[in-house]
Amino acid sequence: MALSRRALLAGVPGLGLAQNSSRTPSRSLRSRLKTAFDDLDLFDSHEHFWDEGERISSPLDFFSLVNDYVISDLVSAGLPPEAGKVIRDVNAPITVRWRAFEPFWQHVRYTGYGQALRLAVRELFGVNNIDERTLPNVNAALQERNRPGVHEKILQRARISACVQDDSWHAVPTKPENSRYVLARRFDRFIVPASPADVQALEKLTKTSITDLGSLERALEVNFVENLTAGMKVVKVGLAYLRELHFTETRREDASRDFERLMKGEVVPPEGFRRLTVRPLRALEDYMFHAVMRTVASHNIPVQIHTGIHAGTRNVITNTRPSHLINVFLLYPQIAFDLFHISYPYQNELAAIAKGFPNVHVDFCWAHVISPTVAKRTLSEHLDTVPVNKIFGFGGDYHYPELSYLHAIMARANIVDVVATKTEEGVCSEDEAHQIGRLLLAENARRFFTKHTPQG
Repeated sequence: MALSRRALLAGVPGLGLAQNSSRTPSRSLRSRLKTAFDDLDLFDSHEHFWDEGERISSPLDFFSLVNDYVISDLVSAGLPPEAGKVIRDVNAPITVRWRAFEPFWQHVRYTGYGQALRLAVRELFGVNNIDERTLPNVNAALQERNRPGVHEKILQRARISACVQDDSWHAVPTKPENSRYVLARRFDRFIVPASPADVQALEKLTKTSITDLGSLERALEVNFVENLTAGMKVVKVGLAYLRELHFTETRREDASRDFERLMKGEVVPPEGFRRLTVRPLRALEDYMFHAVMRTVASHNIPVQIHTGIHAGTRNVITNTRPSHLINVFLLYPQIAFDLFHISYPYQNELAAIAKGFPNVHVDFCWAHVISPTVAKRTLSEHLDTVPVNKIFGFGGDYHYPELSYLHAIMARANIVDVVATKTEEGVCSEDEAHQIGRLLLAENARRFFTKHTPQG
């Protein structure tokens, strides 16, 4: 008589526990894993921390934290533009700002962004409920701590030993202000110039005359080497906010023709949302993207690419599919690619790509606050699909380390839950679960960003 599937699995070494996957979860196992993972020093794969000096010299209150992502959910919930202006107005009375905020906060407090903000206020300031009565206490605590060394103190508390810092607002190469920062820099401005003024800005930045395609490429190389000298360890590509991520192999003469049209002022950029899909200088953009990749390859440096969900509202999500980049992964097998945000909502597409391309890695930066539930489910599925050494389990992706601290708590909790379940199902032993946690939270990213030594 044929064996049942359950009986068959029970006889396979290592899979015998799968039949007990519906049992009550082991709290002691989860407690042991939580203790171990809480003690880990994290390698944070992606941040946008404001310069500490600018932060300290600027007004800071509860609504400063709101402007990291929660404001987008408020807009999605129906926040009118005039109410948004009131919330952002640092000179408006706090009660007036709260009354503009509160009706829409009621609808977004349960999103991942809302959960992170509530958790931050509770864990850092001891405030269980955000309301008009507790707001002055939150503001007083923020202002009291807003002094030199605040970033370092929070990173220490979060046990973040290193973080990749994308300071895209610095046009001029700037050395990291904190020894924990691993510097990421962007060269998107060389890929998508849209006017003669944009080219003039590149000339000023690089002190290089740009009169044709060749001199644009030379200016790129100048800026690239300057950034290496400043400490750049990785290149970041954020073009999914501007256009779709498919970059064709383009003839040089076509790109030169586009450059000439650009400098003659013959190109009228499309207006409004159409600029996200209509790219009149596509040949130039595609050519320069590959010029950046060739430069990257010659200097042995990895590349991070924004894929999946955007910050803000009214974006074109289909621009961000990781499958748009397949020709790039094929053309540059020597480049290590780090694809951001689990490519949500294209996380299964990303898993298939990372499984098939040795040079493509999966990054959970931002993911645990986009949706803790999706991040947890995706991590479980990706551990079934993608080699575990290719998954980066945490990147805060915030302007304020207070919020990254809470994102780290959420990421640790998700990873504990996933690997505990895998252990209970017999996929791994408890010792292996500890190893998986170390890889996801620290070792994979640390190895990735130290293995590739930039060449100046």
